[in-house]
Amino acid sequence: MTVKYKWVAERLELMIEKNIQNGIHKLPSEQELCTKYHVSRQTIRMALGLLEEKGFIVRKQGSGSFLTGHSSRPQGNVIGILISSDQEYIYPGVIHDIQNTLSKHGFTGQVFTTGNSISREREILLQLLKSPLRGIIAEGCKSALPNPNLDLYRRLIKKGCQIVFLYNYYPALTDCIFIKDDNYSGSALLVRHLAAQGHTAIGGIFKSDDMQGIERYQGFTETLRDLELPVSDHSICWYGSRDLDRLLHEKETQFLKEMVTESLSSCSAVVCYNDIIAYYLVDELQSAGYRLPEDMAVAAFDHTYFSSSNILAVTTLSHEPHEMGTKAAEAVIKKLSGLPVSSQETRWKLNLKESTQTDR
Repeated sequence: MTVKYKWVAERLELMIEKNIQNGIHKLPSEQELCTKYHVSRQTIRMALGLLEEKGFIVRKQGSGSFLTGHSSRPQGNVIGILISSDQEYIYPGVIHDIQNTLSKHGFTGQVFTTGNSISREREILLQLLKSPLRGIIAEGCKSALPNPNLDLYRRLIKKGCQIVFLYNYYPALTDCIFIKDDNYSGSALLVRHLAAQGHTAIGGIFKSDDMQGIERYQGFTETLRDLELPVSDHSICWYGSRDLDRLLHEKETQFLKEMVTESLSSCSAVVCYNDIIAYYLVDELQSAGYRLPEDMAVAAFDHTYFSSSNILAVTTLSHEPHEMGTKAAEAVIKKLSGLPVSSQETRWKLNLKESTQTDR
């Protein structure tokens, strides 16, 4: 029996690998396995117990043996993490949360940084096609624009790679789920707060080439409309990934200077795309002679260390700690296990600070 159950376990490991490739998430019943391998039910149960110890299956009384998504092949339990950066802003914390959650379930995360570049994204996807991983958590590159790399994502999907998008998604990939911010309601929360403080001329700064920027702009303008406040094209500012790269690595702030002098001069408050923009904008406003927050209230997304400068603590939006990375990792694990999972938009929480505390 000892030899037989180990032999059956080896056969079942091969079956599991085949089932994984074919998207089958349950083993045949014990009786069916007895018939297939011409062994007793006790032998089958010992083989299944061994597979459960190795983490390949979970047995549910009365329901059968279900695949956990774990694989015995090299790289079989590695999940790719395609993300803009692994060094800056929110990304180190998010990567840690993803890897920590994956590790708890027997998976490993491998990070690939895109720099929000579609050419770099393509290089990474071509590399992964040579030896496809089980799953990928991907932050789309310049997600507000048409993407030329969808063909590679589709090829990976055909090879059985499960893809979950983080922070944004590519609408053409209709079978992929996403974990992202509820950007529309986030902007609504900030605008309503500023309006309640007595501000009627509210400007906005948004990122033009990422989905988040477009959605935050939409929530911003529609909330102003609903509050019957003016929606001024002149007071809405846009910047792109190249501007952000120069800001972070060369401290080039010319585009913010122009926003202060040309677009925000008639405003008493501004909603910023994120804390990075708010941080550098505060410096430009002060250099231009603004008293803060008396002359300009500032609010932003993300609630990072950038929102707590020595000059001004900025009112921001945040999520529950560890929420985004954990949810993304849990989603890809569920997909690998064949469990139902759907796209999610996480809600924002308002963190009030001195940058919007003005009496009007």
